[in-house]
Amino acid sequence: MLQAVYILIADSGLCVLDRKYGTADMDPNLISGFLTALIQFGRELSDGNRVHTIDFGQFDICLALKDNVIVTATVDKTDDTNAAMAVLSDVNHEFVAAYRDVLVDWDGNLEPFEKFVKRLDEITKDGHASEKRIIVPVLKGRVSPILVRLGQLSQDAFEVAQMCKGKLTTKAIADQLGKPLKDVQKATQTLEDMKMLEWKEIGH
Repeated sequence: MLQAVYILIADSGLCVLDRKYGTADMDPNLISGFLTALIQFGRELSDGNRVHTIDFGQFDICLALKDNVIVTATVDKTDDTNAAMAVLSDVNHEFVAAYRDVLVDWDGNLEPFEKFVKRLDEITKDGHASEKRIIVPVLKGRVSPILVRLGQLSQDAFEVAQMCKGKLTTKAIADQLGKPLKDVQKATQTLEDMKMLEWKEIGH
């Protein structure tokens, strides 16, 4: 899901509205500084409305920039980033349309923006707008490193097992570990054959 959505002023880096939907805990001020630095760099590369996705460990950060307003979200790896970016573009468009005049001579008062929370919830479907049905591997219990020492499990399979917590797809696990996808798929097959792994569907 969209773990959290932040609306920032690009020039100042101030976060004027943030809405948390999931359990991820990120400081809006830290994320605003990070993103505004990237946006300033991005201004040198292109003009017009832009949408970006940044790999941020366990999450993706998606952001849309329009008229000095950045709308960004921390998004689960299992979500559809194209859908997430489309949603953020919609949020950006409506926010700019609603507050264009306020932002021209904005005095730093955040109160006017609080009314936008309800519309934000509607556009993002309470954070669920980018979800998709997807199959992820889930480890049954724990895997002991002793199995590696005894030669019953490869080191690769052990490392993959540690990532199978029901949050990441095999591709996301491969990206996280820096391993080829085929090696991760082989490891999950081994774990499944050993009755140590199951698959579950997440999303809508």
